[in-house]
Amino acid sequence: MNQGMIVQKIPVSEINPAKYNPRKDLKPGDPEYEKLKKSI
Repeated sequence: MNQGMIVQKIPVSEINPAKYNPRKDLKPGDPEYEKLKKSI
């Protein structure tokens, strides 16, 4: 038994994305997309 871990179920509607999250919706042609594509 794992003590110290609390698991809760919450509705998806209560989950809010963090405003500081740096993720962007990159598309082909975007400079950042092309840079990432080249690096792979």
